[in-house]
Amino acid sequence: MKHADLILKNGVIQTMVGDTTAEAVAVIGGEIVYVGGNAGVESYLGADTKLIDLDGKYVTPGFIDGHTHEVMSLIDADTTLSFENIPPSMEAYTEAFQAFVDAHPDNPMYYGDGLDINAFPDGAVTNEWLNKICPDKPVSITDMSRHASLLNAKAMEMIGLDSTTPVPSGANIYKYENGEPTGFIVDGISLMENLPQREHTKKKFHDAFLKFQEECSSFGITGIDVAAATIQDTEAWEVYNQMEKDGELKLRVNSTAMNFEERNVDASVAKEYISRLDEYQSFNSDFQKISQAKVVFDGVPEGKSALLLEPYAPEAGEAADFKGDAYSDPESLKEFTALLNGAGYQVQIHAMGDGAVRCALDAFAYSRKVNGDKDFRNMIAHVTLITESDMQRMADLKVIGTMQPLWWYYDPNFSPLEEMMFGTERFEREYHIRDMMDAGIKITGSMDYPVQPDYRPLSGIEVGVTQCSPYPGEKDDPKYTRNPKQGVTAREMLECYTINGAYEMKMEDMIGSIQVGKKADMVVLEQNILTCDPKTIAQTKVCCTIMNGDIVYQC
Repeated sequence: MKHADLILKNGVIQTMVGDTTAEAVAVIGGEIVYVGGNAGVESYLGADTKLIDLDGKYVTPGFIDGHTHEVMSLIDADTTLSFENIPPSMEAYTEAFQAFVDAHPDNPMYYGDGLDINAFPDGAVTNEWLNKICPDKPVSITDMSRHASLLNAKAMEMIGLDSTTPVPSGANIYKYENGEPTGFIVDGISLMENLPQREHTKKKFHDAFLKFQEECSSFGITGIDVAAATIQDTEAWEVYNQMEKDGELKLRVNSTAMNFEERNVDASVAKEYISRLDEYQSFNSDFQKISQAKVVFDGVPEGKSALLLEPYAPEAGEAADFKGDAYSDPESLKEFTALLNGAGYQVQIHAMGDGAVRCALDAFAYSRKVNGDKDFRNMIAHVTLITESDMQRMADLKVIGTMQPLWWYYDPNFSPLEEMMFGTERFEREYHIRDMMDAGIKITGSMDYPVQPDYRPLSGIEVGVTQCSPYPGEKDDPKYTRNPKQGVTAREMLECYTINGAYEMKMEDMIGSIQVGKKADMVVLEQNILTCDPKTIAQTKVCCTIMNGDIVYQC
């Protein structure tokens, strides 16, 4: 018998095959060759075997993040002011931005990200504070969702933004009562084409990705589904491919075709995506799958750019009949989806409002009518608001919900704004996860990083169970609890981050469970998260992460 490269023994190993647990695992050449009791693994032990005595620790399949934007916040970290750790107040924001400008006097333009709309009274974002600090150079600061940008007067001048500027489909331009823009634009990427663009080279992406995957490993993440690459999609695929060849890739990646500048999709865009995806199919491997296309169909609730079935609440400050808008014509979305599915590719649609979710389901239903009832594994990202009838329809159409558990509790960033825009009754209908699972919807866990800077799967698992904050000092505070009756089990949340994630990535034959013949992607935790106090899950220590049989992180 060939000796193992790696053995784990004396643990509680959650195989994710039914309720089966084991004590030991043996790995040869990155593949699991034994799962069972301690006694049976001894025959695999050799002089060169790496032996880990788990001493009762808990092992699960490696975690899979089902929706991430990988290095978006890392690639420009040296030239961007991050507002994420700055208290959300105008005083703190003004002080931090002034210090940033003073420290970088030669910058031709100033960038920021992570702006919290709650820092502005009643969510009314304006640029006067930027204009006072920097009147002569352009400034662009994205909000936490990365769907909106606050521009100073100089940047507005450069793009020609004024009271006469038409509002693009799906966008929202915030204005004063006199009709003049405040500088805050939601989902208006097409308006900002004339601003200076930072160069995102493959080298910069590669270096940032190395940092990203190192942090992923420390969180127990061994696989990711990329919602949209930070650089041109084909360039990202080439970087992943080269990293795999060089032995640098320590994450399994499901890659996505998407043009950030192309939000209005139709048949011609579908054909362009298919051509691009077809060209790169030779890159498919155990580490990278190039299998999907992404569509941003609506925007975000806090930016009043999500598409709703009924008008926004009066507190949103819009016209009485305002329901938001979509980037694409629903009929064009149907054709786009049918063509991609017909070519063998998944389609992921960003849809947050219940109107957008319905249009996405219409597109998926149309595709099944055209292409037949095949294994498409289409996805809706976020699914913030969905009607009960569409919930069952989503399950029947076998559409995956790629969702973000840290939005399921009453978080201080997005929840107050969403409640203001939707009204309390409709806000309370957001994220009915228990109902979605009971309807038969397969859900994957993620954090939409860097929109949610804490992308630890253990935080998401805890929130799914408690429907409350996972952070010390907030766990027992009822103001952070949102939908207590929508809590699910820790086992169900672990499925979201393992076997469901593998299914979404079309890699369930290789990963997602601990079985003989599968790849050795595993995470060792200090305690059993299925039996411990749920309020301690998020603080559980990741002791070791194993990817393809290699130890990529050890505390």
